[in-house]
Amino acid sequence: MSDSPPRRTKRSVQTPAKTDRSSSKSRKRASRETKELTPGIIMQAFEGTIEPVTPTLMYRLCALLVSFVMVLLPLIYVAMIGGVIWGVYFHAVHSLALFEAGSSSTSTRNRGKGMILLLLVYLAPIVVGVILIIFMLKPLFSRPSHSSAFRALKREKEPLLFMFVDQVCDAVGAPQPVQINLDIQVNASAGFRRGWLSMLGNDLVLTIGMPLVASLSLRQFSGVLAHEFGHFSQGAGMRLSFIIRSINMWFMRVVYERDAWDERLEYLSQSIDLRISWVLYLARLFVWITRKVLWLLMMVGHLVSGFLMRQMEFDADRYEARLAGSRCFAATSKRLALLGVANQGALSDLGQFYSEGRLVDNFPALININLNKLPEEVKQAMNRHIREEQTGWFDTHPATLERIANIEDEDPEGIFRLKSPATVLFSDFNREAKFVTRDFYYGVFGKKIPREDLHSVDELQVRLEAENESHKAVQRFYQGAIYPNRPLLFSESAVQAPADAKQCAQELKSYREKQLKYREKYKSFIEEYREFESKSMSVCMAEVAVRARLKLDVDDRFFKSLTNYDKIVNAKHGLERKKSDTRGELEKYETLVVKRLERSLQLFMVPKVQTQIEDAALWERDLPDLLLALEATNSQISRLWELHMNSVALQVLLRFFDDLRTDDKYCEVVLSEMEKMDTLLNSIYNRFKRLLYPFEHSRVDITIAEFALAKIPESNHPGELLGASEALFENLMGLNHRVLGRLCLLAEQVETLLGFEVLPEYQEADSDESDS
Repeated sequence: MSDSPPRRTKRSVQTPAKTDRSSSKSRKRASRETKELTPGIIMQAFEGTIEPVTPTLMYRLCALLVSFVMVLLPLIYVAMIGGVIWGVYFHAVHSLALFEAGSSSTSTRNRGKGMILLLLVYLAPIVVGVILIIFMLKPLFSRPSHSSAFRALKREKEPLLFMFVDQVCDAVGAPQPVQINLDIQVNASAGFRRGWLSMLGNDLVLTIGMPLVASLSLRQFSGVLAHEFGHFSQGAGMRLSFIIRSINMWFMRVVYERDAWDERLEYLSQSIDLRISWVLYLARLFVWITRKVLWLLMMVGHLVSGFLMRQMEFDADRYEARLAGSRCFAATSKRLALLGVANQGALSDLGQFYSEGRLVDNFPALININLNKLPEEVKQAMNRHIREEQTGWFDTHPATLERIANIEDEDPEGIFRLKSPATVLFSDFNREAKFVTRDFYYGVFGKKIPREDLHSVDELQVRLEAENESHKAVQRFYQGAIYPNRPLLFSESAVQAPADAKQCAQELKSYREKQLKYREKYKSFIEEYREFESKSMSVCMAEVAVRARLKLDVDDRFFKSLTNYDKIVNAKHGLERKKSDTRGELEKYETLVVKRLERSLQLFMVPKVQTQIEDAALWERDLPDLLLALEATNSQISRLWELHMNSVALQVLLRFFDDLRTDDKYCEVVLSEMEKMDTLLNSIYNRFKRLLYPFEHSRVDITIAEFALAKIPESNHPGELLGASEALFENLMGLNHRVLGRLCLLAEQVETLLGFEVLPEYQEADSDESDS
């Protein structure tokens, strides 16, 4: 394989060359339609202003109470600091009498040791107190990290957007923002531009998430803006909301954030002599106690402010409903929930693209594509979630159904009803979307992405659809009876033309019929084998727990029965016997699958067949590499699953690291598992160092090893070792499935030429089976 000529970037059957132009055509059609909307038409669509939402007396009293409590909580913390400072001062001044008492002793034999002990008793509270004071004062001066990237717009560059935002503000009676920012978040927000420095005026900034613009209509987008500015329509409420959110965010940072000071204190307490470090351990204990007190104050703040924040959301919802209509509000709420799901799907797609050195140049467009292609079952699941959602005591936002019920008595139509895409507000939406996408990558990768790594949405969407079709082909070929950790073993004659094509076709027909007949029986054995594999994972976890003398709280009867090493060994041997017996039955079906696939590939090598296969030359070129990759990944599947189980075992061990890092037996087991993982990982990695990656990649001639793992981890770094092990497992298992999908696609084309119908998409017989 290593002697093969270098591969250059070229068209491949594994990635269709022709892009799907339907999406670009629809965008052009939408562009023609939006050209008919002039700024004047959009502005005239606002039919006046809306009636302001008047807060109730109960709401005002609640606001006063919450304001008092939220201001009181930081004052309690400051009072705690003052109490510690006074305590240290009191001890430093009044405890000097200890030395007078020690020096007045008539015994001189132990006076030296006694004075040293008194000095420690005197100095220890002072040292602990000073450290505690520093750690308590530090949060008061800490600043939040600003990691999110945004793009600031200028009014002269986007006049229509600024006019539209100003019109929404006038309609709801809110001050106009002096600045508009764009980012990649599926959200919109309005706030004080300079934080506390803008509290006395109306120095506001509006931040718009570009995925919202890409996925909402003008009417829906106007409602979202009205909601945000509804918070600012009342000056007192606007400032109160800012104070509450700021205090809550400050408490969260103080309680959960750790910095170099914390790491330094921990390091010093562990590295110096215990006769001195006990003072540092004591300081760490008091720091931990103060953070628990802060956590309690934080939860009180969340509980008290939660009710008021929810009422503020209800009021802001009324602004949205009065502007865009109550029916539009309900539709927008559900669409935003689906948009969150689409965002997760787009991030998953982005990870798949990045694995081959490519990134989409317009992330909001990718989110919108995912939104429009959400399966019906996902939409139904989201509807069930909305129906079952309950508002918690600490929630800052009410449940969706409660919000919809809150605006039922509002005008169903509102004062703005244009339904054109919100992208019409931008002079060039795609340009701005690409800018915020690059800013997003810069924030993630810490460097600017070369232009050649950025690819159009259409191109990457075609690649993604090809991968989805490969996955569906595997499911059709197996008819749903596939288990990923069962390797398929092909013969060396898989890509050789058959001596008798007719006989080969007859064998293909026979294997296909036998496979379909045996499928249900095979599935029953798969369920048994899956259970044995699950129990093997429990045995692996129990083994490291017993070796390290850990007590794991696992709610599983089988796991609880593995109380000592003898029971673990017996269970392991018993499971191996059962899996061995089941493997024989599994191999009957898997052999039929392999034989069917082999016969299809052999028939493809017949010249008469190739003349009827599209891109036959490309298929013939790529088949050897595909089969080599499949053979290599199949040969390592059992070891990959062993590596995966070792990773799970190490993760279990590392849960106890903070408490048992000084336990010799525990450390011995951790090091043993790390050494085992390191050896196995390197062995698997080396198997793929000389095999070319069988698909197109932005890097020329990348090996499978380089694709699966960016770099070999440090053997003494558990975090890196775990991350590398899981990356190697996921990438190689994914590659195995992807290669198999390509071969199944080709086999289906051959079977179609022979007159066989492509098997339908496999559907589970009932939901219970699907859930399992």
